[in-house]
Amino acid sequence: MQQIIPASGGINPAPAATASTPKSKTFLNYIHHFRGIAILYVVAAHPLLQWAEGSPMEKILNIIFQNSTVMFIFIAGYLFQHLSAKFEYKDYLVKKLQGVICPYILLSIPIIVARLISGNVPGNTLDVYPDFASFPAWKQIGYYLLHGAHMQPFWFIPMITLYYLGAPILIYIDRHPRWYWVLLPLFVVSTVLVQRAALADTFRMAIHFLFVYLFGMFMSHYKDRYLEFAKKYWLPITVLSFLSLAVNFYVPARYYDPADFTQKILFSCFYIYWLWKLERYVPKVINILATLSFGIFFVHYFFVLLQRSVSYKIYGHEMPGNLFSWALCNLFVLVPTVLILMAARKVFGKYSKYFVGC
Repeated sequence: MQQIIPASGGINPAPAATASTPKSKTFLNYIHHFRGIAILYVVAAHPLLQWAEGSPMEKILNIIFQNSTVMFIFIAGYLFQHLSAKFEYKDYLVKKLQGVICPYILLSIPIIVARLISGNVPGNTLDVYPDFASFPAWKQIGYYLLHGAHMQPFWFIPMITLYYLGAPILIYIDRHPRWYWVLLPLFVVSTVLVQRAALADTFRMAIHFLFVYLFGMFMSHYKDRYLEFAKKYWLPITVLSFLSLAVNFYVPARYYDPADFTQKILFSCFYIYWLWKLERYVPKVINILATLSFGIFFVHYFFVLLQRSVSYKIYGHEMPGNLFSWALCNLFVLVPTVLILMAARKVFGKYSKYFVGC
């Protein structure tokens, strides 16, 4: 891994920024490594397996890895604030168009074409529009692209695009940090009023996850203060994070989603500190995954679907669920995804972001 000057890392953290002035565009190793871990969480949440009813192992894995989008969005908000010192709205949107929207559209084409030809409509879409298959092609295409409904992880792109479009408002909040008090009511909104529901409900999901994005910005704005705080209180931060896993396991079903949401927020704080503290010990593979993280997000689910197809040919249903098959499926998905992305970066060079997002 190349030598990079850390910011707010190493032994001595950088001097704190003033309350309303964003920090310079310095590379943060710990947040980069967090991206690598977060994308592992995302991939680990997606194996399609047939578990025994009431399987405790399935429940444990779901508690740990499901809804890991929270971490991904937290990192997005963190980096948005960190890189906002010379924010220019037009340039910002152009970069997002190049590195997010272009690969989203290009990789969506084969999926949408296959769905139109086969008439295979996702179940979540049919729940909302039972007659969706009878819609004209242009209307189906528009719905798929505007809601990311054509492939399970793609719901994230239309949602995060709303944050891109609203970036000037978020910049205003960061330049006037007293507005970060809005995090308190937003947490109530996310955990009580607007909980996670149908992922293709783009505006609802944007409201639900707004707390996470803004909290990531808040943590970046006060990154030095948090690291100083965490150096003193690392033990309760760590204990609370792992205790939240146990709470999730035993909490009644009606409280599961708010508990899970809170758990992922706690672990975001946990990882920020420990990846900063243990930066020199982070394996190089995490750096590779971090560099390819957005590409892994875009490409990995193709292999998830391939794995399910192979399972149906062998078993007549999804692969039986156990810890070994779960790990095997993750390797089946992650290894070829990484190899394809590395090849794409070699072939397309700096233009690979247009095709695969990295």
